[in-house]
Amino acid sequence: MKITTLKKSLLFASVLVAAIIISTLQSCIKDNFDFNKLAKTEWNPNIAVPLVYSSLTIQDILTKEDKKGIISVGSDNFCTLIYKGNLFSLIASDLIKIPDQSPAPYSASLTPVQITAFSSTGTITVPYSQTITFVSGTTPPTPKVDSMIFKAGNISISLNSSYKYSGQIVITIPSAKKNGVIFSKTMPLTYSGGPVTSSANYDLTGYSFDMTMGGTTFNQFVVKYVVTLTGSGTPPLPSDKVTITESLTNMKFDKIFGDIGQVALSPDKDTVAISIFKNAIGSGSFTLVDPSVKISISNSYGVPIGASMAQLDGYNPGVGTYPITGAPNPLPINSPTFGQIGQSLTTSFTLDKTNSNIVTVVNNTPKNLIYKINSQSNPSGPTNKNFVIDSSKFKVDMELYLPLYGTAKDFVLIDTIPFKLDQTISSDVESALLRTYNSNGFPIDVLIQVYFVDSLYTKLDSLVVPNQLILKSANVNASGVVTSPTEKIYDAVVTNTRLQKIKKSKYMLIKAIANTTYGGTNVKIYSTYKLDVKMGLQVQIKKKI
Repeated sequence: MKITTLKKSLLFASVLVAAIIISTLQSCIKDNFDFNKLAKTEWNPNIAVPLVYSSLTIQDILTKEDKKGIISVGSDNFCTLIYKGNLFSLIASDLIKIPDQSPAPYSASLTPVQITAFSSTGTITVPYSQTITFVSGTTPPTPKVDSMIFKAGNISISLNSSYKYSGQIVITIPSAKKNGVIFSKTMPLTYSGGPVTSSANYDLTGYSFDMTMGGTTFNQFVVKYVVTLTGSGTPPLPSDKVTITESLTNMKFDKIFGDIGQVALSPDKDTVAISIFKNAIGSGSFTLVDPSVKISISNSYGVPIGASMAQLDGYNPGVGTYPITGAPNPLPINSPTFGQIGQSLTTSFTLDKTNSNIVTVVNNTPKNLIYKINSQSNPSGPTNKNFVIDSSKFKVDMELYLPLYGTAKDFVLIDTIPFKLDQTISSDVESALLRTYNSNGFPIDVLIQVYFVDSLYTKLDSLVVPNQLILKSANVNASGVVTSPTEKIYDAVVTNTRLQKIKKSKYMLIKAIANTTYGGTNVKIYSTYKLDVKMGLQVQIKKKI
């Protein structure tokens, strides 16, 4: 059977009892029978149809469709509802984006002395070098990189020579190594009567770049060029030159060492919905004895992080916020050392009835949790002892624990369900009887009313005779533990006149009022408790003369 949205909203056991009746009514009236078809069966004026038989536990009802809520069952079968959520998660590959970059072209020419030597021997080899400033990020402050291991990337090199000679250029990056081998590539210069051009593209994957220039700076490395020219004939001109153009593209880092800077690591204020409370309304009381919220902080950045909980509030739209007190300041965050690269260190703290006001906040049934965490890398200032790998992550998770132990007094939940009755109900249908049998194994009394309303939410009719206790609490002992279920049969009779009125409705408003046994007595909910519901329909057909 389909479980309705109200059922998802049931936090405490009081509401789980109401949910099965609500879902049953919705499924049966909307989906399981057609009054008009029954009216055509003239040979039997009374038609009885079994509709529902359900036997549900707390797991079936409370978390069937609430994917974020789970029921944890202890060794004694006591139940705790746990709501989990990720407040935020920041991965390094999303935080640090290395842009494509094109250093200024480098041009090299022979000096007059070198031209004379070349004219004399027919060959010459000349070294040059260029310092490249590496752009390590797209937004400031960008990391001050001591060294970087590339996970991906390309370096494209193009040559243009006005010398009328052939030769080669050896391009070396002394501080770039892969498996201990220095990056070194040779590009030919081939003269065939016109300008000499050449281009190549090289993969940087797996290369480690030292960008300190011998420990003196950061974000810089040297590219060395050794130009060799060979040939005879007209001597080179002083204006002749070789121009080298480089570009770095599609770069991703595997590891970065250096100073990451002081970067804000957490997002702006955000909201987490606590769906289990969304249908709670009214001024009735609801208490849980021992709720708690656990905040877990995981960090695999090799960077000191300072953080504080700027805001942690329960919130009800139209009512206001309920600030949760007790969070430590600063938040406890550990960072891995160089010997722990790749590891994630987790710290946590729990706010409970002994160190916070979480009981008061939860018992106001907040529908949302509003949070804001202020965080910053290197809070004490610059350092060159940071490391970040591409999978480094800083995340904060929340777990809300709601042990099902407490009370409900006139606790009201209400839900709205789209409703459409067959518009062709025959006048031959004299009345319909909906009979419900329930065996309640939970220590909760629940009053239920179902209203049929039009598109403007004007009430057209109701289903339950007022002040009827549809679900009566199970029998309990002095400790509040159920000893035996209670049974009840309830009949709802709907005449044809009422059916004609109901079929104009567009919605059903379902209202449930829950009370724990003996009012203020705290009760516990166990996984062994069950609610059995049977429902049948009998339609009275007018006899035709």
